[in-house]
Amino acid sequence: MTTMVHASGIRGYLDVMQHIDFDPQSLLEYYGFTVEELYQDDAWLSQRSVVDLLESTAAQAKCPDLGLRISNHQDISILGVLSVILQSAESMRQVIEYTSEYLFLHGPGLVMSLNDPSPLIDDAVEIVFEIRLDDYAPQRQTMDICLGTTHRIFKWLAAEHYELKAVSLPHNPLASLAEYQRFFGAPIHINQERGALHLHRSVLHRQPHGSNAALREMAQDYLARYFRNPKEQISSSVRKALRIHLASARGNKIQVADMLGLHPRTLQRKLASEGTTFEEIKDNIRKEMALQYLWETPIQMSQLADILGFSEQSALSRATKRWYGMSPKALRLAKGQTL
Repeated sequence: MTTMVHASGIRGYLDVMQHIDFDPQSLLEYYGFTVEELYQDDAWLSQRSVVDLLESTAAQAKCPDLGLRISNHQDISILGVLSVILQSAESMRQVIEYTSEYLFLHGPGLVMSLNDPSPLIDDAVEIVFEIRLDDYAPQRQTMDICLGTTHRIFKWLAAEHYELKAVSLPHNPLASLAEYQRFFGAPIHINQERGALHLHRSVLHRQPHGSNAALREMAQDYLARYFRNPKEQISSSVRKALRIHLASARGNKIQVADMLGLHPRTLQRKLASEGTTFEEIKDNIRKEMALQYLWETPIQMSQLADILGFSEQSALSRATKRWYGMSPKALRLAKGQTL
């Protein structure tokens, strides 16, 4: 089944095209979109086609900061009913928790989670993003939109208490770092394990701008009655945990089961009922990340082995041959080919 996302997620695309004097009509037709659809915030679009559209547009229009430009046209209203939920939150921590739990309302292939503490910045927490696709595709512009729009929404909600300490990019950016620093007003770390915003820990305890206690009570009741993510299975929770802790000592079955409050055998049984295993989930994440890093960053093989949680570089080589039939170096040279 094709993963879909609301058209509001690329609100501003047509405005940017007009501003840079680029006609996107042929690209829209190629990826199966109409101008009318892009103006309907609640229209459902193929997420993979949106990701590809943004990458192709950035290349053909020679607009490497396309994602950041689109983000400048977005605000909390792009989230529809989720925006009302977020404005009912009691604290910024609850804003993050609500977003993590209900982002599927905007697009089931978009995942946000909180990693506390941040492994990169002292006295900070990490807001992690993942864009789930059925197969690999460059995601630079889509990740920039996720990071840029969330930054703008959180900055509006936290107001004067907002403090962004750093931004992590899981790729080698096409635009200059100066463009990113100007947009975010914070240090930018490239070629990282995941896309993330690193906020000062104190932000979590701040009350969102315009928070309404009465609205919060109604929103909580409304959510409990009508909105539960049908895809939020144990396997999804395992994937979230592994995406954060893959390279650390916590990226094993016992530790992940403990994070989820389960006995390892119970975790294994629940995963089996969903048709998967802990090892299969971990292997799939490694496979996806290996291709992303080899094709989108100049990362060294030894560093990639560490990021993927392999004990030695030879284990990485064996894995890529099993996944793709070639060594990591050959896989890097095959960039853009159909695998």
